[in-house]
Amino acid sequence: MHQSGLDRAVVAYLCTTVHTDPQPLLRACDDYARLRGWRVVDVQHDATVQSDPANSLQRPALAHAIEALRTTDASVLLIVSAEMISPLPTEYAQVTSRVTRVGGFIHAMGWSEVRSANRRSA
Repeated sequence: MHQSGLDRAVVAYLCTTVHTDPQPLLRACDDYARLRGWRVVDVQHDATVQSDPANSLQRPALAHAIEALRTTDASVLLIVSAEMISPLPTEYAQVTSRVTRVGGFIHAMGWSEVRSANRRSA
């Protein structure tokens, strides 16, 4: 059963380049969720460049994140920005449709939240 309000469960998803350290982004996602009273129940990370988000072989962590929305009490796919899914509106819409079919929605926190979290941890 999906929860609402302050006890919302989320799955954090990141897609970065191969040489990017995901830890600062993961901390920012955790901070963002905690400030809202949300619980991060799963974290998935793809380290890839220019891959098709609809192709589970190219984005296995995204496929796992969407599956976690179906199999856990999470209802939110928490991302830093829409570009982590795709800069192309049609690809983003395809992923949004997959997330909606399993009963979830996508929430982009925004890059300003990452910068804010990095300042707090410095």
